[in-house]
Amino acid sequence: MTLTNFPGGLSSFGVPVGGMFTNGKPWFVKPGTSAGGNDGNTGDSFDVPLATLVQAQAFAAANRNDVVYMIASSNTAANTSDAQSSTLLWAKDGVHLIGVNAGQALSQRSRISAASTATGANVAPLMTVSANGCRIENIQVISELASANAIGGVLVSGQRNHFVNCHFGGAATTTQDVAGAYSLRVTGSENLFEDCTIGIDTISRATATYELSIGGAATRNIFRNCRIITYAGHNTMTWLTTDTTLDRFVLFENCTFINAVNSAAATMNQGFGIGHTGGSVILKGCTLIGATASETAASGYVWYDAATTIKAVATAVA
Repeated sequence: MTLTNFPGGLSSFGVPVGGMFTNGKPWFVKPGTSAGGNDGNTGDSFDVPLATLVQAQAFAAANRNDVVYMIASSNTAANTSDAQSSTLLWAKDGVHLIGVNAGQALSQRSRISAASTATGANVAPLMTVSANGCRIENIQVISELASANAIGGVLVSGQRNHFVNCHFGGAATTTQDVAGAYSLRVTGSENLFEDCTIGIDTISRATATYELSIGGAATRNIFRNCRIITYAGHNTMTWLTTDTTLDRFVLFENCTFINAVNSAAATMNQGFGIGHTGGSVILKGCTLIGATASETAASGYVWYDAATTIKAVATAVA
């Protein structure tokens, strides 16, 4: 079969997403003050992009494998960010979101942020993924608003989604450093997070107590080759908290948990605050830096293999 290319990213093989081709339709978004996006455009080609993901969601059809491409136009926040005044609801099953940028591991330039004029409670969380079966790749979600009510970066309540090379950041200002703040919360089941960064280490967490929250009977979620980062301002900070009933397991494969202890962060008493019953937290080949222990007292729900290492303070290798 001969590949034929058509306008707007289409080809005779379909729409490319994640190295594969789909049967869906492409939509293009260029956010920013001077990037050229306009919600009055058709949004179906690079030449006539939309300005917002909200409009792209409105145009996309559920369960058709439509793909929304969020295009970074520069390295500046103004020309790379889709600023939200209310929670961005990714709610249509099988609609994928792909950031078009350099694909770096942190602070990707295809960004979802809070509008400076937003009311904190209206962007708590900043983004909710309630849809099922979506691939979201090369996207940064950064909650950076001077409001104590702006709690939460991303809430994933949907099932069987695949997140690749995304950065989830919540409470990126000192005003947001409050109890209950999080970068990522997962309550849905069977989601896969690959090569993602979870957390913020640009401010000291003096009041917040975790970066990643899992609860609501979340089942069989997997984190693979991810980085969970923080800057603890007190020793009761943790990377992970669980609540209510965790069903079956959450698996961390080859993940690195980093607390910036060599940059003056406080050493955490424990890495995980376990509040659930019924499921296992499994660490396979992971490294924990900046915590004295995985738990101060064994809950019976955290398991790790011999390849997993825990270091209270990172030391240089001779």
